[in-house]
Amino acid sequence: MLRYQDCSVGILTNNAINAGRDKKALYRMNFKRISVFGAFSDIVPFVEDRTVNMLIVDSHATDIDGCACIKKLRREVEQNTLPAVMVASDSSHEFVLSAISAGCSGFVIRPYSLDTFEKHIQLAWKSSQRDEIEFEQIRGARNLIDQGFFDDAIDELEEVVAEENEADRYFNMGMDYLHRQFFGKAILAFNKAVKQNAMFAEAYKGLADAHKGKGDDAKYLEFMKKSAEVLAIQDRLDELRDLFVDILKADPEAVNPYNSMGLTLRRDGDFPGALHAYSQALKLTPKDDHLHFNVAKAYIFADDYEKAIHHLEEAVRLNEDFFEARDLLNKTAARAVDFGTLNEDGRSPWKTRREK
Repeated sequence: MLRYQDCSVGILTNNAINAGRDKKALYRMNFKRISVFGAFSDIVPFVEDRTVNMLIVDSHATDIDGCACIKKLRREVEQNTLPAVMVASDSSHEFVLSAISAGCSGFVIRPYSLDTFEKHIQLAWKSSQRDEIEFEQIRGARNLIDQGFFDDAIDELEEVVAEENEADRYFNMGMDYLHRQFFGKAILAFNKAVKQNAMFAEAYKGLADAHKGKGDDAKYLEFMKKSAEVLAIQDRLDELRDLFVDILKADPEAVNPYNSMGLTLRRDGDFPGALHAYSQALKLTPKDDHLHFNVAKAYIFADDYEKAIHHLEEAVRLNEDFFEARDLLNKTAARAVDFGTLNEDGRSPWKTRREK
């Protein structure tokens, strides 16, 4: 495994003073290979062929601003998990959130002490590295596939995917840290979520290739779809992180930004995404009557009247004067009876759900 001090560092800036300071700090940390690039387009080939293993991004001194550079790296460059540390003179709440939203691996404020700089470099490198055991298993399985030992490769890869993908857990941790303004912890949690999904996507792709080698087209397609699903989730994590940051920018005092996120996703027609956001919101503010009302609406659109009624009843219990919730409760209960999901007396346990 490459030690962080053995890696090649690229400094992205056209500010000679900042470049000199950052190079000096890196040399004092015993880095040997340091290059300065004046524009994002200059560094892309070196990132893609792994000539550069880590980036130091100056916030306002490239062809596009530092946040845009990191966002392009994450979304357009093949080696998009490269550790990228933002070094900025702007320490405003909004700018820090923008850097996190872009996908930075660390955030250092100028002027910095060497100890602070080194701490963030170390954490960024560590958080970007995949688990060595799983990485070796996937790489070993790839070698087995190349040699035609498809069953052995499948055994190795199935062991990787047998573990739980904890990307959602790390992502939710990151969201919680963001809300509490623990930015360093948020960055680490988001990086772990990215690594988890990347590992599972790669393992599923390997399983697909191994089954293809065996001539099993059905299994090949099954695991290709699984790999695609994980990558799609990764895009959702990026999207939700961006959305969450936008909420905090608009309202730094927001008590429960998950509620706003759920509203936006519900209006966009993403009911599973909305319900996931609302479930997180309820963990923070379980006695919010309007939150229960919004959750109920999402369940109504998802044709789950049982859960919708439960949350509407909770909204009315928490606020007896919430007449809009009471009215929707009556309409939803009547609709549920029409679809046969609730007995006419309205008091029986739920037996069925609407047939699609």
